[in-house]
Amino acid sequence: MVGYSGSVSRDSTVNPTYRNIRDYAESIRITYNADKLKYEDLLEMFFDMHYPSDARYGTQYRSAIFVYSEEQKQLAEAACKKRGSVGELVKIEDASDFYRGEEYHQKYVEKATSRRYA
Repeated sequence: MVGYSGSVSRDSTVNPTYRNIRDYAESIRITYNADKLKYEDLLEMFFDMHYPSDARYGTQYRSAIFVYSEEQKQLAEAACKKRGSVGELVKIEDASDFYRGEEYHQKYVEKATSRRYA
């Protein structure tokens, strides 16, 4: 599910949207079965599919991994360290509120591709 999370300000908008995102990051929430997929595998997929950007693009587009436990934090830090300078661009942040993005953002690439070939 795509949405917004990781506000860095206490004064942030509650229930942000793409038009008033302010200091939230565009993000995805992944729900998975830990008996079938290890967290380390998710981290590998993250780095396979995402090339981190630096802070020039602002908080909305920052590269971050939002963690829910100390174990996840340690594994994320190890994954970033393994990738050297690329991993240095990724922030490890405690998970906070997550707000579901607008419906038109859900499965955006799939929708855009189907419109293009319709």
